[in-house]
Amino acid sequence: MARTFPPLEFSYGSREAIIYALCAGMGQDPLDRRELDFVYEPRLKLLPTLLTAAAWDYRFIEGSGIDEVMILHGAQRVTVHAPLPPAATVVNRFRIADIFDKGPGRGAVVVAETELREKASGRLLCTHLWTSYARGEGGFGGPRGLSEPPVTVPHREPDAVVAAATTTSSSTLYRLLGDVNPLHVDPDVAIAAGFPRPILHGLCTYAIVSRAIVAAACGYAPERLAMLDCRFLAPAFPGDSIDTEMWVDTGTATFRATARERGVELARGTARLADSAPPPAVSAAAMTPA
Repeated sequence: MARTFPPLEFSYGSREAIIYALCAGMGQDPLDRRELDFVYEPRLKLLPTLLTAAAWDYRFIEGSGIDEVMILHGAQRVTVHAPLPPAATVVNRFRIADIFDKGPGRGAVVVAETELREKASGRLLCTHLWTSYARGEGGFGGPRGLSEPPVTVPHREPDAVVAAATTTSSSTLYRLLGDVNPLHVDPDVAIAAGFPRPILHGLCTYAIVSRAIVAAACGYAPERLAMLDCRFLAPAFPGDSIDTEMWVDTGTATFRATARERGVELARGTARLADSAPPPAVSAAAMTPA
């Protein structure tokens, strides 16, 4: 936690924005003009979670003794402070916010925070709080932290369900944005980590949820998404059809993402819309899995 990390720079433009939108499921219907806005340069809109591709930072693993093969993404929260410029160079300032010990055989949770600013202006664009679950590292005597259950969804039919079809090459496409963890493409690495085949990036599932919220809760107005908080419950596999169910109330949306064919719940969480009041402060510990 005392380590410091030099800032990293990440440049993006229409190419990165379109790749991200495609990974999120935008543009799958060639006649849907609302989604064309996210994959067509002359009228391009950006998903506000695009910079998760720049916030994901593995440098904390170097020299830590953590087994990289056994690490998984546990949760992700993006708070949006300003609309993303159409193209920019952003500066990633990264720190370890907390580390929790779930006990021998249960792993450890590393909570990281990343601020992303536009280099030219210094303007803060977004803050990311994300957790990594180091499955082989528990029992070192650290604090246990909170163990909160996933978000509870309302006991009624969802207000909207947004479908996204991934393909067997979705992980290969997503890694073009910079997350080159071999777990997502190399079958030998995936098997060593305990999976039958490569799994989809957690942040690709997050992108799919982001697209669903922007589409159904924000009316395709990305500037309305102010915060997206997601807990990952199970990995998706490239080729899964992912359904995001959501329940929309004033200023908020609660969601659940499921792999349709396998009947496996992948993620749950909440979103805050820009026309709502800020939520109460939540500690980093509240982001940890049970």
